[in-house]
Amino acid sequence: MTRAEGTDVQKLLTNRLLTADPTTGILGDICREGRTIHVSRSTGRIIVIKETTEEDLVELGAGKSKPNIIDLRGKTVLPGFVDTHVHLFLHPYVETSWEDQVTRESTAERTIRAVTHAKSTLLAGYTTVRDLGTEGAEDSDIAIRQCISSSIIPGPRYFCASRAIVATGSYGPKNQQRPYLTEVDGKAGADSASGVEECVRVVRRHIGAGADWIKIYAGMEYVTHYNSANGTKITLHVFYHPPHRGLRPHLCRYSLKRS
Repeated sequence: MTRAEGTDVQKLLTNRLLTADPTTGILGDICREGRTIHVSRSTGRIIVIKETTEEDLVELGAGKSKPNIIDLRGKTVLPGFVDTHVHLFLHPYVETSWEDQVTRESTAERTIRAVTHAKSTLLAGYTTVRDLGTEGAEDSDIAIRQCISSSIIPGPRYFCASRAIVATGSYGPKNQQRPYLTEVDGKAGADSASGVEECVRVVRRHIGAGADWIKIYAGMEYVTHYNSANGTKITLHVFYHPPHRGLRPHLCRYSLKRS
């Protein structure tokens, strides 16, 4: 290890490491005693796990002059949790209904709420989340992602979908004066589209805005597609639904492969 690599390493001393099956999450039978975890400061990734050495203990005994070693012996440490379906721009419906949140709360208020939700989510132990739609807060999640990435606000690693895509007339909020509309005073819970060409146009707009995922409402089941060209992923509920079936050749055109 070079001197530069050494300064980039954060050492974590442990009494015992418990392993788990990565496919089932069930704890394994292997228990590692007296291990030091070497973590990269720049990437946050584990570089290597080694037996704790006398040098590690001496380094720990040096106190504050050696800030690159943390003693976790006697403590319980869990890896960061991942939540693949959150809506940071919403709050409990027992407080305010979905319709009122979308139509009555300003985008500024909803963004401030999202900032507080991002912090509380991180403090709850979730280090990565996927936000599947701002539900009427437009592309504000793109700005939240940028602020988290720039360390302006605290939050988990944040993947966002901007606005979900829905079939025209199938979502809300419903306009009581003109019930054929699915928006109130310009506020809509998602982007409406009809037919292949409109869907392609809306998807392109979301990719252009910087969405990590494209979310399409249609039902309860879903499949995921991956754009190998720019890394954008698409989650579709009920891909076999006729309007979305027509999108298949276009998804293939953009190298969107089934995962």
